[in-house]
Amino acid sequence: MFSGKQFLSLTALIVFMLISEMAFSQRPFRGRIIYKISYPGSIIDLAELQELPSEAVLLTKNNLVRTEYDGEFVSLGQVKISDGNTGEVSTMLEILREKYVITRDAQQVQTALQNMPQPELEYTNETKEILGYTCRRVIARVTDAMGNEYESDIWYTDEIPGEAFNFDNPYRQIPGLMLEYEMRVGPLNIRYEAQSVRRRWFVGGRNFYVTRDYERVTYDELRQKLQGDF
Repeated sequence: MFSGKQFLSLTALIVFMLISEMAFSQRPFRGRIIYKISYPGSIIDLAELQELPSEAVLLTKNNLVRTEYDGEFVSLGQVKISDGNTGEVSTMLEILREKYVITRDAQQVQTALQNMPQPELEYTNETKEILGYTCRRVIARVTDAMGNEYESDIWYTDEIPGEAFNFDNPYRQIPGLMLEYEMRVGPLNIRYEAQSVRRRWFVGGRNFYVTRDYERVTYDELRQKLQGDF
């Protein structure tokens, strides 16, 4: 059994998974990327914060991206599979030994993004090197539903095409892989900082399939199931 606060934390985590949490003429990037995740300025208490992921590991090939979230106190099996070719996203969760997957097609993904505050992006001429890649600075400004304005920096490299990584988040216009950035989702401010980028890492095709032991549900159906369990 979970307390009401734990249920709210779990709900926040699922929303994070659905929203967050990511080719042009260049050859699609194949490899592994690891991000450290932190939550500066989030309006959330420590107990809830500890339930959220502290790391994301991305495996990618042929415009497919598998994102695995992890952390010291994270109790859910969490995987997201994004298909940059079709625009489809599948979010896989393991909760109380039960496995669920929420799959959204391209239209549903874009509708969800349109319902989020839209960032205003200012491209600058500033650059810096991150993990051996020359990155360009973009200033992102967003106003939330309460009228609060926030500003953050995005550092992206155009040495790696960004469409497969960015099409399912509010920064889908960024043309390259973002190595440092922040994103606001409700009370959360999620900061991603790349720790490693490894090219030509062997990535098997099985990483991008949802196995049959996952029950397909909608977000509303999953909420109803969880409320019944709690």
